[in-house]
Amino acid sequence: MLIKHKIKEEWTRWEPIMGLAKKYDVEFVFDGPKGLIIRLYEDSQSEKKVDIIFEHYADAYRHTNEIFRINVMHTLTQEYGREFYGEWTFFKVKKSKYLQWLSKESADYSDKFPFVHFCLMGTDSIVDIIARYEPIVRFVE
Repeated sequence: MLIKHKIKEEWTRWEPIMGLAKKYDVEFVFDGPKGLIIRLYEDSQSEKKVDIIFEHYADAYRHTNEIFRINVMHTLTQEYGREFYGEWTFFKVKKSKYLQWLSKESADYSDKFPFVHFCLMGTDSIVDIIARYEPIVRFVE
């Protein structure tokens, strides 16, 4: 009998620009001709906003209410502690289950590309993005 070992995801905090607040939530996700645009607003001051822009396109993304991602939060709490994601929004995920799923669904075609799994852990929702490049991140004036 073949025993498969579970590959453990590796989460790291990602600080794409200096001066970010600790926690944001998702205002909107827009997938259009200028790429994938995700606008976040600061939890404590909703007028302070940040845009995450994947110019052209992102290869895959999902936007999910946090209630449907309880297992992720439970795993992160066990591995890193509640403060790890409870007090930060921006992450990168190595050995990603989302990338593993994409590989399986694409008959391993996706393995040909140097994808990065970005995860935005908002207050009430989570956005996972698979892309081949770093996004533009900027404060909204």
